[in-house]
Amino acid sequence: MSGLAPATLLLLLLATACAALAHVLLGRRWRQLPIFWLTACVGCLLAYGLRLHLPLALPQPAGVPVLEAVLLAWILLIVVSRLRV
Repeated sequence: MSGLAPATLLLLLLATACAALAHVLLGRRWRQLPIFWLTACVGCLLAYGLRLHLPLALPQPAGVPVLEAVLLAWILLIVVSRLRV
């Protein structure tokens, strides 16, 4: 794992944690877990790639806007959970 950049590892950890919690709270079937994980990854990557920042002075470890990434991941997870997947 020494080859991964800190930002990449942090984004993967955030996406995995969000997807797991969303599956516990919103999931119905096991096949939803990979869909939730991909959705959380997309949300975290969008926040990181678009450099979304709330007007708060929060720390950004490895340049990752953690709060924004988690919020966008959860918005997308809620939308996906409402679809009949």
